[in-house]
Amino acid sequence: MPKPERHVLVCLNLRPPGNPKGCCADKGSEALYERLKAMVKERGLGSRVIVSRTSCLKHCSRGITMAVYPENVWYGGVREGDLEEICASHLEGGKPLARRSMPDIPWE
Repeated sequence: MPKPERHVLVCLNLRPPGNPKGCCADKGSEALYERLKAMVKERGLGSRVIVSRTSCLKHCSRGITMAVYPENVWYGGVREGDLEEICASHLEGGKPLARRSMPDIPWE
């Protein structure tokens, strides 16, 4: 298998109930991660894109957080309905999805 072109990190961090920052796990990140992995495979991107689960990416208050490397593009508030567009635009086409891109903000 050739070296992958992109690596997607999906936050699955779980914090205790009531934490003011919230957590991606409570927002459905496990299901989103599984769906993204399936979509990458369905689209034939399995040899070009790796999807990995990760712990805290330090932006849990912004919703489910994903990072895509090597471009260092960060997405916040990702929902399952965004995955099709992220796959088509960014993972296949190389153009990040602007409406979910996180601004350059301080880390939590």
